[in-house]
Amino acid sequence: MVRSPSPPSTASDRTPELAECGWRFASITQPDGTIAQQRVPLTSEEFLHPQECFHLPNSTFHDDVAGQAKDILTRRYANDPTTGVFRDLLIEWDIAGQGDHCPDTFVAFGITNKEQNRSKFIVADEGVRPAFVLEVVSPRYRKEDREAKVIEYARTRVQEYVIIDRRTQRGQVVEEVLGYRLVEGLYQPIAPDEEGRIRCDTVGLLIGLQEGGLVMDDASTGERLLSSLELEAAKASAEQQAAEMAALLERYRERFGELP
Repeated sequence: MVRSPSPPSTASDRTPELAECGWRFASITQPDGTIAQQRVPLTSEEFLHPQECFHLPNSTFHDDVAGQAKDILTRRYANDPTTGVFRDLLIEWDIAGQGDHCPDTFVAFGITNKEQNRSKFIVADEGVRPAFVLEVVSPRYRKEDREAKVIEYARTRVQEYVIIDRRTQRGQVVEEVLGYRLVEGLYQPIAPDEEGRIRCDTVGLLIGLQEGGLVMDDASTGERLLSSLELEAAKASAEQQAAEMAALLERYRERFGELP
């Protein structure tokens, strides 16, 4: 599995370049002839087609959105033994010459051994390919996420590709959700609705951004799907309201007796 966060251990690990580009270890020959392992920034090609132990670029927004997507989709398919939801897992394609990808989140239908520990999703072994891929744009690699991967995910026959992008433009924060659907072997843009959401038929969801957070609504019912944190917050709020109502009822009884 490719690692997304880059745990800092020295001052050089925390340089903006390594944080923005991601990094890998490289053997560097020192002036005295010894060989040292140093962190070096990923190239564009290494970002597009990472290997084991590469550390991909990350940010709090990136991590939050990818985590929400994984969490919500995992809950959605929790009772389906043939649907897998994966995050930061290398995909080895069954197409000659096609490099591996490591999507932020992807969904594959028709799998077996759902609970199997996977270090890589090998399409030839799985017998199925990812149907839905979601990527959060890495600022240093915006062109790779928004252009190169559109070409490559179409080539690998991913049915739907969703891109989450947040950037600062002329001093303003711009949030954008883009979607592509495979039609006769080519990607066609998915037009957003009036709320800027993208309809994804593979997972039956409307996907958008709201106040900097990912939102996923059931496309059939319109129901908002909540993350584990949101569900816990809703549960705590309901329990607090119930406690307040119980206390209010008790005060009423003390003053007026039982309700008629």
